[in-house]
Amino acid sequence: MNPLLTIIIPTYNSENTVKNAIDSILSQTFKEYEILIIDNQSRDETIPLVQQYMLNYNSVRYISEKDNGIYDAMNKGISLAKGEWVYFLGSDD
Repeated sequence: MNPLLTIIIPTYNSENTVKNAIDSILSQTFKEYEILIIDNQSRDETIPLVQQYMLNYNSVRYISEKDNGIYDAMNKGISLAKGEWVYFLGSDD
């Protein structure tokens, strides 16, 4: 069954903030979601950090590939979304 909500988090070199964003989602009582991290080939520890979440949570997915900015990343996320609804969350929110 597909999730009700897809939460898209565009990232680029967000190792210092993305953990808090992901943890805030995972701590919610509502669980009918997927988290898509769309990364612009970060050069810091963002990718390994997100990979650890993927190992522990089936609801977390990510891609890391070159994009043309935040709106391009958001559009990629929309095309990959499985949820009925889409929400965008900043990696520093």
